[in-house]
Amino acid sequence: MPVEKCMSRTCQQYPSSSKLLPQSRGSKFIKFQELKVQELPDQVPTGNIPRMMTVHLLGELTRSCAPGDEVLIAGVFLPVPYTGYRAIKAGLTADTYMEAVSV
Repeated sequence: MPVEKCMSRTCQQYPSSSKLLPQSRGSKFIKFQELKVQELPDQVPTGNIPRMMTVHLLGELTRSCAPGDEVLIAGVFLPVPYTGYRAIKAGLTADTYMEAVSV
């Protein structure tokens, strides 16, 4: 759901201009899908929890798999740095995700 109201202090001072409107002429819309993939249960050692990873699909790769499919994904690992309080608490650590090149 897109943001519809400006929440900054400047916008709050001028209530008539705080409504945001989408600009379709100045925007570029692309296909995007976020997958959560997990290890197969038969590959997980007894007593362990399956590992999970976030994968981002762009363009024609979207909708290339359905829930429950076994997939082979090639891509690039990228960091998602923490922001705000989590950044202060975590130090230099960051989450990672995979930008898929092929599925």
